[in-house]
Amino acid sequence: MRTISRLGRALTLAAFLPVVAAAQQAGAPIDNSWFWGVSGGRLSFPTYFHRIDAPMITADWLITRQRFGLQVYASQAYFTDSSTVADPNSSGLRKAQITDLRRVGFQGIMFLPSWRWVRPYAGVGYSLNYVKQAEPIGTSFNSAAARDSAQARINDAKSAVKATFSGGFMVTYRKFAPYAQYTLMPTKGTGDWLINGNGATQFWEVGLRYNFGSSIDKSR
Repeated sequence: MRTISRLGRALTLAAFLPVVAAAQQAGAPIDNSWFWGVSGGRLSFPTYFHRIDAPMITADWLITRQRFGLQVYASQAYFTDSSTVADPNSSGLRKAQITDLRRVGFQGIMFLPSWRWVRPYAGVGYSLNYVKQAEPIGTSFNSAAARDSAQARINDAKSAVKATFSGGFMVTYRKFAPYAQYTLMPTKGTGDWLINGNGATQFWEVGLRYNFGSSIDKSR
């Protein structure tokens, strides 16, 4: 499964390269602009049991200056799998079935020196992460109160705010800007959230942004 996921990412990047190469012939400025974008990619995160790989879609808004930018985004990954949450009423851990992950967040971006037609960047920010649905696995509860307590504990562990660290690059073709981005989100070993395995959550994205114009009010 992991080999298939890596192969999929490699093929996606291979398909992306001809578009990037074409941008050498018709570049447009990235500075002082605002973009809307969409992307597809993969999410990879660990749980107590194993690492989960899932498809993901993202919509983002990017406003740029000469060396810095601000990215705001929303994304959703699609999966159904199992995880755990800390629960004193079940010998320390409660198993749960989890479905989909939704995220909204922002990050500040610093553009690095251009390399020919590539405009690399690095970003740091925060995201609010929310597991769409989570339910306890198993039906053996001593009482209705114990069942409700387990569900409440799982509900409390659906969401978390986490720091994010990104790296990527953009190129431009007229008003279009294909891009690739990798994001790392530390999630190691927290019993307060359902995504809590021994490692970090990773996001790979390949997408396309469109330049809607200048981000500077030229009337002043």
